[in-house]
Amino acid sequence: MRLIDIATAARRMAVAVIGHAADAVFPPTCPVCGREGSGGELFDVCTPCMAELSPLGLHACRQCAIPIDGELAGAGIVLCGDCRISPPPFDAAVAALRYKGKTRTLIHRYKFSGKTRLAGALGPLLCAALHRVGAVEGIDLVIPVPLHRRRLFQRGYNQSWLLAAEVGKAFGVPVAADILARARFTGPQFSLSRADRRKNITKAFAVASPERLAGKAVLLVDDIMTTGVTLGEAARTLKHQGAARVVCAVAARAE
Repeated sequence: MRLIDIATAARRMAVAVIGHAADAVFPPTCPVCGREGSGGELFDVCTPCMAELSPLGLHACRQCAIPIDGELAGAGIVLCGDCRISPPPFDAAVAALRYKGKTRTLIHRYKFSGKTRLAGALGPLLCAALHRVGAVEGIDLVIPVPLHRRRLFQRGYNQSWLLAAEVGKAFGVPVAADILARARFTGPQFSLSRADRRKNITKAFAVASPERLAGKAVLLVDDIMTTGVTLGEAARTLKHQGAARVVCAVAARAE
């Protein structure tokens, strides 16, 4: 065994011992409900909370992923009314969960409380949704929705990049986090109307290397889609700079 392998094995063993000791003193708690002793379960999310996450379901708009009525889907209508009237800039969207109940709590813990490990729980759920509809077929690049450097400094991590890394690893598609950037700082979107969101996010993105996008099919990854305005602006920017197709992938979709 090489010295570097011995050193790596020793370091991993030390980390494991320290981790077990820390768990003995400070038992891990479920980030959703706060129940102790969930360390042996999926990235500390307890089994009851995992069971209460809200899956998106079988019937969702193929373009924006918002849930649609099952009877309409059964009649062959696969797009929501908004997308039939005014299609968004992206070509399709896939979501793993509905943004409500325990799912909402889980996403908030992941996004705002530094629970980066939860990418390991949300990532597989998103990958399963993508696999179910074959959304990654023909995809050339996985691109996370970027944070402005000021927001990244405040939060310490980009939750969308962590999800994109999980997707790229699962499907063997390159993750290009350096192509799309925030051109300007924007305030939070959640408190704004749809019209104000669109105004707030207009021209907020820029592409650093257009030549890397030319003719490419892109999977654009984010944690949440609410109105779709942010993803729409990002997709518009990517297409304007040469991307041939943009599919959005999100952990949760608001209704």
